[in-house]
Amino acid sequence: MSRTIRIDAHIHYTPPALAADLAPFVEQEPYWGLLLSGERSIQGWGDAERMLADMDRAGLDRVLIQGEYRQKHETCVSRNNQALELVRRWPERVMAFAIIQPKAGAKALDELHRCIDEGLSGLGELNPYAQGYTLDDRDFLRVVEFCASHNLPLNLHVNEEIGPHYLGKSSTPLRHYYELARRYPELKLILAHWGGGLFFYEIMPRVRQELKNVWYDTAASPLLYPTAQVFKLALQALDHRKILYGSDYPLRLYPRRQAEPDFTPFIAEIDSLGLAEEVYDDIMGGNIARLLGLGDLEKSKEGEVSSALLPKIPEPTSPAITGFMAVPLVAATWPATQAVFEEYGIPWQDTPVPAWEPILQAAAAHGWGPHDQQRLLEALNETMGEGTAGE
Repeated sequence: MSRTIRIDAHIHYTPPALAADLAPFVEQEPYWGLLLSGERSIQGWGDAERMLADMDRAGLDRVLIQGEYRQKHETCVSRNNQALELVRRWPERVMAFAIIQPKAGAKALDELHRCIDEGLSGLGELNPYAQGYTLDDRDFLRVVEFCASHNLPLNLHVNEEIGPHYLGKSSTPLRHYYELARRYPELKLILAHWGGGLFFYEIMPRVRQELKNVWYDTAASPLLYPTAQVFKLALQALDHRKILYGSDYPLRLYPRRQAEPDFTPFIAEIDSLGLAEEVYDDIMGGNIARLLGLGDLEKSKEGEVSSALLPKIPEPTSPAITGFMAVPLVAATWPATQAVFEEYGIPWQDTPVPAWEPILQAAAAHGWGPHDQQRLLEALNETMGEGTAGE
């Protein structure tokens, strides 16, 4: 009996060497560094050998390494070189997408062309919030047009707009992803993390038609959704051929009981759903294989859902402004802080800034490293006696 090859379509590569020398990286790449460091991080670490061993234990044939949405062109290039090395070393087990900073303009497109020529399979995971552009930014749209014209899949980070903040929760509205898909119907668009729930709207026939060339991966799903319920809803709203299994490895998807990276708990939950064989095989590898043009690859032949994500963001009612207070709440409570946010280029009004967006993450998304973040907090706190909301 044969089965479709098993492919995890969304993992990252975070070797222990990076963890051992994290401080310089956080200064260089504030946003991704924020996700990797600190007490709120649920990041796991694993070198290539550990990753391959975990793949074998989970019965995975291949993985697709997504890029980490870096802010600087130079760090994108170094990360792509690392991905190319992994693909060349294990061509039958490891695939990878390139990562670029669209705001680098022609250099970004040249880098993407290089990566595809040398063996990478697509582009992503890009994150407009973290990398400092909008989905209608001209630089970004040049990248989109390149991907569409070269038949390259593009993976974009998406998250739900509702619910509490957690590290990495971005503020780009779902409607912007929808409009992008409508504008470029020929683009092979992958929306990570269940598309932040955008898939639900495909139950509307007109929306389903407009999103016909959009796929959704399941990366980090157990951190947000009970597995049985989200798969049931998705299979009611979607053609199952649009769902891509992805884990977000080496993220610890069950942080209450998972100390180390592991593919198996999430796969065990999917296995327990009793999906039809064709549906299961497509989700677990067949869909991404077809999307990447790998052909009809064949090979011979339970867990808990954590609802405890991260602590709630404190309201700005304390005598000092702290890094995880929400930007718009601080600006409204202490109007004198508005000038400080503007000095640092952090929007606080007339933008899609959600009430949960914390100061430190907003600063990191704008490229401010830990030292500048501390200066920002000091400047904000200096305004504390200069008036409050309603005065």
